Amino acid sequence: MNPLALALLSAAMWGCTDLVTTYVGRRIGSLRVVVIAVTTSVVVAVPVAIARGAFSVTYDPAIVGATLVMGVAAGIAYIGVFTAFRLGPLSVVSPTVSAYGAFAAVLAVFFLGERLTATHLVGVIAVGMGIVLLGLRTTGTGRKRRASLASPGVAFAVVGMALFAVITVALTIPIHAYGWSTGIALSRLGNVITVWAILLTLRARHTSLPRWARTDLLGEGQRLDRRGIALAAFVGVADTLAFFVFAAALEGGPTWAVSLLSSLGPIIVVLGGYFGYGERLRTAQLVGLASITLGIICASLPA
Repeated sequence: MNPLALALLSAAMWGCTDLVTTYVGRRIGSLRVVVIAVTTSVVVAVPVAIARGAFSVTYDPAIVGATLVMGVAAGIAYIGVFTAFRLGPLSVVSPTVSAYGAFAAVLAVFFLGERLTATHLVGVIAVGMGIVLLGLRTTGTGRKRRASLASPGVAFAVVGMALFAVITVALTIPIHAYGWSTGIALSRLGNVITVWAILLTLRARHTSLPRWARTDLLGEGQRLDRRGIALAAFVGVADTLAFFVFAAALEGGPTWAVSLLSSLGPIIVVLGGYFGYGERLRTAQLVGLASITLGIICASLPA
C-alpha cells in the first residue's frame, strides 16, 4: 500500500482514538488511561514483533538502548497529550499536538538529510503561527494587555507535541534497522516502564501533590470501573494499530511527508469537540486553526 495512504489512514485512526481518549480520561483520570493503554499496547505489540521474526534479528545494543530511551520520552509525551485531552478544549489542544508533524519535517531535514523547499518552510512557519493563535489569549487593553494560555491543557499539548516530533524522526532508525513491528515493540517497552514508574511514584506521594495532579492525573474521586478500564484498553489497542500503520508508512515513505499527513487526525477531533462537547472557538483561534491546516498542506507538497 502507498506510504502516504498509510499515513492518512493512521491519522484517521488516531483522530477517532483521541475522541475515546478524551471521554475516558475525563471519566477516570489521564494517567490511569495512559497506564492501562500502554500496558495493553505492549501485550499487542510484542507478540506481533515476535511473529514477524524479532528473535531472528541481530541487534545493535546502541540502537536498542536508544529506542528504549525513545520509549521513555514517548511515555512522558503520552501523559502530556492525554492530560491535554482531559483538560481541553479539544478544538485547541488537538491541533496543537498535531503540529508535531511540521516540526518533525524540519528535524528530518537536519538529521536525516531530507529535502525541504521554500513552500515547506512556509508551511512550518504557518503551523507555528497557528499554535500561537490557538493556544494564547489576551486580556486587557493598551499597556495592560497580557497574554496567557487559552487553557492549562495547551501547556501539556505543547510538551507532547515537541516530544512526539523528536520521537517521530528518531524512530526511523530502529524501524529501518529491524522493521516497523520490532521498532514499535522496543519503544513500547520503554513506554510501559516509564508510565508505571511515574504512576507508582505519584501514588506514593499523592498527599503532597497539588489538587490538579490528584484529580486530573490520578483521577482522585473518580471510580475506576470496568467500563473505564475497557475503554482505556481499547485506546491502547487502537493506538498501537495506528502506530503500526504509521511505522509501516515510515518504513517506505519520506519521513517529512508521512509525519505531516499522519498529523491530520485533529480534523476529526475538532468536529467531535464542536458537536460532542459544544466547544466554540474565538475568531483568533479559528484563524489559528486555518493557519495550521494551511501549513500542513504546504508542508505536505512534493519537493
